[in-house]
Amino acid sequence: MIKLIMLLHCCSVGRGLGDNLSKENVVRIGFVGAGGIAQVHAEYYRRIPFLRLEAVTDIDIERAKEFARRFGIPEENVFKDYVDMLDKVLLDGVSVCAPHKVHAPASIYALKRGVHVLVEKPMAVTALEALEMLRAAIQYRRILFVGFQNRFSPEIIAARRFAEAGTLKGFYYGETVEGRERRRGIPPLTTFISKEIAGGGVLLDLGCYAIDNAMYILGYPEVTKVSGYIYTALGKSREASSVLSMWGQVGPWFGPWNTEKFDVEDFAVGRIVLRNGGVLWLKVAWAMHNDDLGRPFYLGLRGGIKLYPLEIFRDENGFMTTTRVVVPQRDVWIDKIGKFVEVIRKGLESSIDPIKDSPIDPRENVYEMIILDAVYRSAYNGGEEVEIQVPDEIKPIINNAMISMD
Repeated sequence: MIKLIMLLHCCSVGRGLGDNLSKENVVRIGFVGAGGIAQVHAEYYRRIPFLRLEAVTDIDIERAKEFARRFGIPEENVFKDYVDMLDKVLLDGVSVCAPHKVHAPASIYALKRGVHVLVEKPMAVTALEALEMLRAAIQYRRILFVGFQNRFSPEIIAARRFAEAGTLKGFYYGETVEGRERRRGIPPLTTFISKEIAGGGVLLDLGCYAIDNAMYILGYPEVTKVSGYIYTALGKSREASSVLSMWGQVGPWFGPWNTEKFDVEDFAVGRIVLRNGGVLWLKVAWAMHNDDLGRPFYLGLRGGIKLYPLEIFRDENGFMTTTRVVVPQRDVWIDKIGKFVEVIRKGLESSIDPIKDSPIDPRENVYEMIILDAVYRSAYNGGEEVEIQVPDEIKPIINNAMISMD
């Protein structure tokens, strides 16, 4: 039996950009990094009334100047060093859109300067860096928001709600997948393919999404051990690089890359074992000789959930049922940027809690970095299992209730 249901109000996503803003508190935003993703941030910021794009910094000063001209940032507020920008310009919030290795130091310095932070994913290069970022946010009482726009996807929110309702009670197996259709989708930028700059490859770039989706849907259950493998399969192949991207054109995001500079992984798998004995497989790809790694799914004793599109599998009234869930369409970037601005404005009017008021609890992101870190450590040691140790600050978020049969 196949059913079709619509969740028109399944998601308490944010209102329109700029709702609840007023002239009394103009929000001043700076940028660490002036590349492609920073430009996306800026485009959404400038839709919001009573907000100014105030300053930008980039190691490529000419790129920073061009960014400033495009988005109306004063010429005197263009910098090559984020320390100079944060020391010299009064800001309320900053988007950290620099290479991965800059995420932690730039975010921590901004927090120390009293500036709220929206940092692009991945949160950091290592779990230790991520934990230091969290501690800085708590110490200086500023928002640290890791920009996982997938959290505002109506489909992901709806999947979480079905899990909360008991669909995944007795969870025993699942697969979380990103880049599943990337037959050839390696980013050509050195900032992604050089380990010195990026810190890692597809596991860091897309694995963080896969882990975030899974942990969020499952309710942040306790992970006991992790193992994994990483591969540089096609990244060093000149033939693979010469083939046009799967979109059929060479653009700023995908296309031929420098195989000589490529020294990160382009494919990774991981095995994540939960306290209840359930197993979650992680699969991520930038490139492969295949067209699909399969849809993400989660299996429980009462039902199953499959994503893209969202389907719920259950036994009901003597039948095996498959429910296709129709969710509303939503531009997740409206919420990603809008919610950050809303919490900044709240901070201008009253005190805020860096944990409760953040659009995404940063402790969740640290936990995910601990898991991701463990996959790397296992891979570097031939796939041996790595036991998960969770710092005291993170333990309050661990919750096995959504997947337990108790």
